[in-house]
Amino acid sequence: MSGEIAKALLRAGCLLQGEFKLSSGGVSRFYVDVRRVYSHPSEAKVVAGALAEVAGKLGCDVVAGVESGGIPLATMVAFILDKPLVYVRKKPKEHGTQRMIEGDPNVKGVAVVVDDVATTGSSILRAVSALREAGFSVSDALVVVDRGEGAAQNLEKAGVRLHALLTLKELLEEAGADER
Repeated sequence: MSGEIAKALLRAGCLLQGEFKLSSGGVSRFYVDVRRVYSHPSEAKVVAGALAEVAGKLGCDVVAGVESGGIPLATMVAFILDKPLVYVRKKPKEHGTQRMIEGDPNVKGVAVVVDDVATTGSSILRAVSALREAGFSVSDALVVVDRGEGAAQNLEKAGVRLHALLTLKELLEEAGADER
């Protein structure tokens, strides 16, 4: 499956080369911009379908997206699985309901957290913490790409298993790019 996902991401132009500052604060020669896949419906269907397949096997009641990259992915997965969707903001909204978690506040249960790319896992951990505080049970997170920079280990310490459709190494191999 990872080969098919890698090809879809590459067709959509999601692998960028240059010098990029990551949300973790690190710098990389490669940036995986999964947001580009949304402009390519055929490739987005491949990615969303694969995410939904994994999420379905995890037995979740709710799909929870991480702002902002995880929201479109989580939305597609929730629709495919016919599950409720919530999403977790980076910080509470400063107006209106001032909530950190958006969606029907009466929806609870076992949530799978969906994001686009995992580096250190800090964004996912922030979402997991907010969801647990709100009464959700969370033990699984799902991403398109794991950069292999500690996310799985950091999430494991919090009792969360990371599931990735592919690794950055696999994506680079498919692209024929030198990761050094």
